[in-house]
Amino acid sequence: MNKNRTWLLVLTSLVIVAPIGYGLARYDALPATMATHWGLNNQANGWMPKPMMVFGLPLLMLVMQWVVLGMTWYSARHSQAAPKLERLTAWLLPLVTVVAYVMTVRSNLGQQVDARFWALLLVAAIFIGMGNYLPTAPVAGGRWFGYGYHAPWKINNYAGAKRALRVLGYTMVIGGIAVLLSLFFAPVVSMVIVMVIVVVMLVLSLVSIKWTR
Repeated sequence: MNKNRTWLLVLTSLVIVAPIGYGLARYDALPATMATHWGLNNQANGWMPKPMMVFGLPLLMLVMQWVVLGMTWYSARHSQAAPKLERLTAWLLPLVTVVAYVMTVRSNLGQQVDARFWALLLVAAIFIGMGNYLPTAPVAGGRWFGYGYHAPWKINNYAGAKRALRVLGYTMVIGGIAVLLSLFFAPVVSMVIVMVIVVVMLVLSLVSIKWTR
């Protein structure tokens, strides 16, 4: 692991565990059982014990961050460098952790929090961010293309592989914008849009088999 990656791992890990300080500062005021999940109607539908939420959730996200970065850097060894996408990927979980943690603590303190707004904002940001940089990912050839993506088939059409990344990237950006616009409509609209985006991305992944062969 080079120095830049080491610093990236350390910095993102510190950001993930930093919110624990906020939880500790308000620990006595928090309920013994905390709401940790909300539906699109902003009604809580999931709970966990306070210690598990305050300490366990950031630590779980920390482990996930190490796994994600480990897989990312392992994949990068088989593909060409994509430093912008690598940095973006490294900051996704820290961003989600900080926003979700602060939102959860504030809600359990009795403060008004629009869970739907923040959840969809995060989803839109991830779609737009990843979609913006995905078309710039290189094609390594063999069974590896894009951002360390391992295909179960041999890639012979490099132009087709780039086309697949470009179309998928545009789809994610458009989808992210659609998610943001759905905030102005009923919650069911947001749910339908997210489901449509996921289905379209799965279909594009299947179509990319033909494009890359």
